[in-house]
Amino acid sequence: MTRARLLIALLLVATLGTAGWHGWQLQSRRALVLHHLPPMPELGSQPPVLSESLAEAETLARSWRHAPAGLAEVSRFYHANGFYPEALLCYAGLLKVDPHNARWPHLQACIITNYGRMDEALPLRELAVTLAPNYLPARLRLGDVLLKTNRYAEAAKAYTAALGLAPGDPYALLGLARCDLAAGDWTRAQNRLSEAIAKNPDFIGALSLLVTVSEHLGDSETAEALKTRIGRREFSDLPDPWLDDLADVCFDAYRLSVAAAVANAAGQHDKALELLDRSIALAPGASSYQRQAGQILLNGQDFSRAKQHLEKAVALNPTDSDAWLLLLTALRGLGREQEAVNKLLRGLTHCPQSPSLHLEYARWLKTAGRLDEAIAEFRYGYELRPSDASPLVELAGAYFAVDRNAEAVAALEQALERQPAHPMALATLTFYAISLKDEAEALRRWEQVRRQSKTPPEVVDGLRRAFQQQFGRALP
Repeated sequence: MTRARLLIALLLVATLGTAGWHGWQLQSRRALVLHHLPPMPELGSQPPVLSESLAEAETLARSWRHAPAGLAEVSRFYHANGFYPEALLCYAGLLKVDPHNARWPHLQACIITNYGRMDEALPLRELAVTLAPNYLPARLRLGDVLLKTNRYAEAAKAYTAALGLAPGDPYALLGLARCDLAAGDWTRAQNRLSEAIAKNPDFIGALSLLVTVSEHLGDSETAEALKTRIGRREFSDLPDPWLDDLADVCFDAYRLSVAAAVANAAGQHDKALELLDRSIALAPGASSYQRQAGQILLNGQDFSRAKQHLEKAVALNPTDSDAWLLLLTALRGLGREQEAVNKLLRGLTHCPQSPSLHLEYARWLKTAGRLDEAIAEFRYGYELRPSDASPLVELAGAYFAVDRNAEAVAALEQALERQPAHPMALATLTFYAISLKDEAEALRRWEQVRRQSKTPPEVVDGLRRAFQQQFGRALP
């Protein structure tokens, strides 16, 4: 054999060997994928688009060249739509065919932690951090698992590492505060939470935990002020792009609405509305998604679009008192006061036991000068929801307007029994003491008022002016 023929023969053998090895690798990967491809579950109650999308992804997963990419797509559809056992099987396969991708252990752990299986989740969380050390949610989630398994020192290290990636991150500071509490260091926890709130004033997680810390340290006034500040708002989980992106392939209206709430809390209002549009398209007969969209639009002062959603909400569910209240706000924002009054009366016919609607009606009666009727409505609104002090405070205002001062003071005192730090109840009693020239009582009440962070600045300024005019000196 000549030298040239020998070289050609060797090259041919090498080429065939490479092709064979590559073919064996493709076959091995495809076999792994097929082994971890779940049987399609019953999807009869799901939108047809889900089964169609899954079928396309499965076809890709069964192919020779693109099997791993197909399995990744299948996993997304199952995870996004709540088919967790199927998603876990997919992730187990992806960990084998794509072992350097941190996304798979991270998402697998997200499901496992929901089942409370922290011991199983921990090595997955650690692997995700190893593979993607700069992905902040991976470090925060690792800290959370360590905290829940009482490994406080290790959890503190994870949260501290997260702060190294994102200085001042509120979730990392919250995690460290929880570690401090586990160690019994309440003062340090208080400082961490105060830092988180200073940088993120609306972070409910830190505000809520600070209530517990303040109560433990004996500062009941701060605790009550924090509760008022929190109101009805709820904690929003940390932003996690790898997890949040699953919403793009979700066809469950409720899950999309939850994702919308998370996006809205993160300041992604357009994204939230986009997700709610999909919820509404999937469940056009549900009023709650229309109401949720209306609320987001109201927050952005888009009264016209909010009105459209809220009118649909009350048409779909006339007993949704929250939607009626939001509709009133939208109409008033548009300057359509009379229409708002008409909607209020109509809402009351459908929701006769709504404390909030009765409170709105009482306010309108008071504004219209129908004080006796307003007093009855304020009182009835309180009876419907006795845990809320606001109707009593406004009832006191109506009593003062008709010179029934003793009853007004009694209503304010009753309000403070319900909410000891209610800022407007305290401020009103302070004004009243000033009007009676009772300097000692005014000063006593003032000390309570100025400790309330939720007292409106204009009310504080009014108290200062009134005291100066009445007693000829400034408030301390």
